Amino acid sequence: MNELMLARASDDVLKDLVLPGELVTLPGYQLSDLQALQQQVQLAVAAFKAGMAVAVNLNLGGFDTHGNHDREQPRQIAKLLKGVDFLMTEAEAAGIAGNLVVMIGSDFARGPGYNGPSEYDGKDHWSITSAMLMGKGIAKGRVIGGTTDDQRALAVDPASLGLKEGGKVLKPETIHLALRKLAGVGDNELAKLFPLAGDDMPKLLTG
Repeated sequence: MNELMLARASDDVLKDLVLPGELVTLPGYQLSDLQALQQQVQLAVAAFKAGMAVAVNLNLGGFDTHGNHDREQPRQIAKLLKGVDFLMTEAEAAGIAGNLVVMIGSDFARGPGYNGPSEYDGKDHWSITSAMLMGKGIAKGRVIGGTTDDQRALAVDPASLGLKEGGKVLKPETIHLALRKLAGVGDNELAKLFPLAGDDMPKLLTG
């Protein structure tokens, strides 16, 4: 935030930036990462409301559970969901919730099996993961895609989005192509300079 303010010190938009009077402070054991996430939310919402930002990345770590998987994952997921709830609450209070599109995801998942026989064992990296999207223009209450029992991706029909043998497997580039179209920049000249190889699924986000 300091670097942004220095870079735009002469920009009139700074007059509209109202920083939180106090950043979130969470007392308690092992809550510093949730505290940091909520502080990120506060600064992001302030930047959105002032018109200084159109996109942000918010981060919560602790999911790389090569050990103690069954203990650590539920705790971190609970923190993540608390952070998402905090984001939408802050956005509502700022009057910008109706314009937000939120994507929640990870760079990779955890494997279907444990890496040892102990109850304290973890799960290693896995390439099949999931994402959750919500907000303006996103169709509600849908689950698209799926996996086999051994956590292999199942293909979907690009038109109906139902599971279909011989269809297309959902990939990050497919989702981001749909996000570009949702934002109205899919055919923008700049977008054409950075093409995405994803399969076109017109109803992926909007139903």
